[in-house]
Amino acid sequence: MRGLAKILLGTSGWSYEDWVGVFYRSSNEGKLYRYSRVFETVEIDSTFYSYPDPRIIMSMERMVPENFTFSAKVPRLITHKKKLSPSEGVEEDLNRFLEVLKPLSSSGKLGPLLIQLPPSFTYERHRELLRDFFKILPDEYRFAVEFRDLSWLKEDSLSLLSRYDVAYTIVDEPLLPPELHVTTDFSYVRWHGRGTRPWYNYHYSREELEPWRNRLEELSDRVDVVYGYFNNHFHGYAVHNCLQVLEILGIITPEQREVLEEVERNLARPAKPVESLSVYMSPEKLPKNVRDLLKMLVSESRLRRAEKMDKNLIRVLEKSENYLSAEVKEYGVVIDLDRRLILHDCADWERVRLEFKLCKHIAALLLNLDENYAKNILRDIIVNRGLWSFRRLESPIEK
Repeated sequence: MRGLAKILLGTSGWSYEDWVGVFYRSSNEGKLYRYSRVFETVEIDSTFYSYPDPRIIMSMERMVPENFTFSAKVPRLITHKKKLSPSEGVEEDLNRFLEVLKPLSSSGKLGPLLIQLPPSFTYERHRELLRDFFKILPDEYRFAVEFRDLSWLKEDSLSLLSRYDVAYTIVDEPLLPPELHVTTDFSYVRWHGRGTRPWYNYHYSREELEPWRNRLEELSDRVDVVYGYFNNHFHGYAVHNCLQVLEILGIITPEQREVLEEVERNLARPAKPVESLSVYMSPEKLPKNVRDLLKMLVSESRLRRAEKMDKNLIRVLEKSENYLSAEVKEYGVVIDLDRRLILHDCADWERVRLEFKLCKHIAALLLNLDENYAKNILRDIIVNRGLWSFRRLESPIEK
C-alpha cells in the first residue's frame, strides 16, 4: 500500500455459534477475546435490538487491546420505532445510549455510530426529519447514515450529510449501488451480501472482492480513516471475506494470514449436518397448524405450560412482516426473520437454545399471534434451521 489513510476492517457482530469450527475453536472460547486478537475493529450489531447492559460494555472495553475500535448501531427504538422524531423524545434516548457507551468513548475505543434508516424512509417524505435529527447529534461523537432507498442518492442528500459532518454509508447489497460518496473525513463501508432471502447468507468470491481494492484505495486517498464491516455472517463467511480483502489490499499481517488459511481449511471441510428433521424438511410436508409445528421445536411439557400461560402476560411491542419484539412475563423476545435471529433472556432459554429448541415463553408468544404470522416464523425456523441464530438478549427491550 502507498501512504494511504488507515483502513480498519472487521465484521458486524462476533458472537455467532456457526462460527465455531470455522473461526472459533470451541463454543466455550471467549469469542470477543479471540476476535479482537485477529481484527482491529468490530461493529456491535446487538445494540440495534436493545440498549446494552452497561456492565457488559465495561467488560468489553477491558477485554480488547488498546488499539481496538468498536463501532455500534444506533438502537432501532430511535431509528425504526420512533423514526428519529424529536417529538418522540429521541434526543433523550440517544443521550442514554451514548451514556451506556461511555466506557468505550472515554478509553478512545469508540468509532462511528451507525444510523441505519428503515427501508420506508424516502427522501421526499423524510428529508426534513433527518435534518432535524442531525441537529441534535453531539459534536464529540461521529455518525454514519445508511440509506435503504434509492431516492436518497442525490446531491442534496450528500450535501446534508456534509453539512452535519455525517458519513455516507457505502454498501454492497441488492438495494443500492456501491457508489463511493465521501461526506466527511472518514468513510464507512458495509458488505451485506448479494443473496436473496436473506441477503446476508452469501459468500463473496474472490473475484467479486477484487474490485474493492481500487475502491478502498480511492477512499483512503480522500479520508483519514476507512471503516468497513462484513455483515454476511452466516457460516463464518464474513470472517473469511474480511480476511480476503485485507490480503487483496496487501495489509494482512502474518498472524491474520495464518487465520485466513485456517478458516479456508475449515470451510473446505464438509459442513456438519444439522440435526435431521426427516420428511419435515420440505415446506409442503410440514404440519398445518401452529401447535404441531411447535411440537417439532418444543418439548411436550413446555408446550403444555405455554398453552396454560395467562394471555395478559404476553405483550407485543413491535410487529412487522419480518420483525417482532414482545414481552412475555418479565422477559424480552426479539424475532428477526431477515437476519434469522431470535433473542431471549429467560433461564430455560440458555438450556434449550444451543439445541435449536424453543422455551415455553416463545411458544406462548407464537400461540397467541395471528396463525399465519406464527406459521411463517415456525416454518422458516424448521426448514432453514441451520441458518438461524438463537442468542441471549443481553438487556430489556425498550418499550
